[in-house]
Amino acid sequence: MIMPKPADGRLTAVLDGVVDALGLKPCRIITLKDIPLQNGSWLLEMADRRRVVLRRYHALATLPDLCYEHEVLGYLARAGWIVPEPTDDLVHHEGFWYCQTRYVPGAPVSHETGAQRRRRGTDLASLNLALRDLGGQIGQRPGWRAQHTGVTVHTSIDWDAGVRGLMEVSPRLGSWAYAAAAQAHDALHAIGAAELPVTVVHGDFHEPNVHYEHGHLAGVIDFGLTHLDSRPYELAIARTYRSPETIAAYREELARNEWPLSELEEAAIEPVNRAFRVDMAGWQMEHGRGTGRYDLAKIERQLSRTGTAPP
Repeated sequence: MIMPKPADGRLTAVLDGVVDALGLKPCRIITLKDIPLQNGSWLLEMADRRRVVLRRYHALATLPDLCYEHEVLGYLARAGWIVPEPTDDLVHHEGFWYCQTRYVPGAPVSHETGAQRRRRGTDLASLNLALRDLGGQIGQRPGWRAQHTGVTVHTSIDWDAGVRGLMEVSPRLGSWAYAAAAQAHDALHAIGAAELPVTVVHGDFHEPNVHYEHGHLAGVIDFGLTHLDSRPYELAIARTYRSPETIAAYREELARNEWPLSELEEAAIEPVNRAFRVDMAGWQMEHGRGTGRYDLAKIERQLSRTGTAPP
């Protein structure tokens, strides 16, 4: 686990304008996460001992995109969930969007036991149940699509251009990516995945984003990937491929609440997971296309999990 650290002088200077615009007067700023051009978050401790989190959104975030995320957070907060709901308006500063959000207590479990993996599956099912009726109200997130309807969930990613660029630096990986995408598509088509129902998903319910305190769920963070997708995709991006206990508990909780996985959804778990890994490789290729530097090790790691044999 990465421990929080005080914000450095350069960063504090950048944040000064943001906290001033939000009318905040923290006595201490602690960096929780700060990846250049990507999401960042800082814990702000106030003189009255209140804690809030200042969130910076990634460089490509748009206002409609963030409004969708905030709508999901607000919906859950009104239903009693502890989530990082916005507590003030978005602020645009030096090319990035920022927002003050609720502090979510507790901490993730880094190395889950079998019982803890089951607990996370039950909690994921409960979250999906809470979001069940929201999709019909807000529709799809701008710039997104369900995993089974395209190679990537982001409509802005140019898959073909990414693979062409990869072919120039590694013909082997480029050929592997083409084959993996084709096989994932064929596997989804074979089960009739076009008929998969969609719902609002968290989009990243793996261990670091689920906080516990005294053995109980304390809150859920990082809804940056929430959108309309299938429940098999929710399981894939929650990394349940390595946690059968999580899937089993998820199934049981949904069935107990009279919303069981359908035969089609059960059949889609494996092919959607393969498609998710192709998408993850696509993220890496898009980054490489933009920077001119392809992380071949990361791309190969994702392709190795697609079920497609290397060339």
